[in-house]
Amino acid sequence: MITERIGLYFLWIQGFRDARVVDPEKALRDLRKSFDGLELQLLRTDRIAGVEHIGFAARNAVDSFTGKSRRAKHLSMEFLLFATGEHQIVEAIKFLGVTESSTELAVVGLSQYSIDPRALIDRARDVVRGIPDDTVIEVETTKKQEDLRRAYNISDRQLNMSRVPGETGYSLLKRLVIERSALLALEN
Repeated sequence: MITERIGLYFLWIQGFRDARVVDPEKALRDLRKSFDGLELQLLRTDRIAGVEHIGFAARNAVDSFTGKSRRAKHLSMEFLLFATGEHQIVEAIKFLGVTESSTELAVVGLSQYSIDPRALIDRARDVVRGIPDDTVIEVETTKKQEDLRRAYNISDRQLNMSRVPGETGYSLLKRLVIERSALLALEN
């Protein structure tokens, strides 16, 4: 489990592989009922560009949600908008939401109160019926890089024009995906 402090909030991230989520909406409801005060989101990891992507979206969501430029009623939805760079909640859910065919996913939680991370991992494991594995969040595999390029419509030309000397392919891809979230933050 990856944890981080963002202002007054705690951020928890746990990846899972070999997950079997038959009803994603029910799974999310069950998880949310288990932890009072914890804003939770389930994400498909084939469209997540590493822990940095989640952390950047979470920081922007907390800033927006606690400020005057809130876009959603719940912090978990605000986070989803920033993670996708979308303006519409429905589009954000379509883009990053878990489906029945999702086998690699991440549980992301934000709360002003500390919780027992072991309890979150255990409950999430029961609900998603997967194996905890944070490596599914990262971008190092060729398949994951191809998935991200396809999902975010990143062309060879855009990659070549955006590359900084010495930058690896996966760090460049992370940066380009995070820039999409940054554009939404700039609009605030």
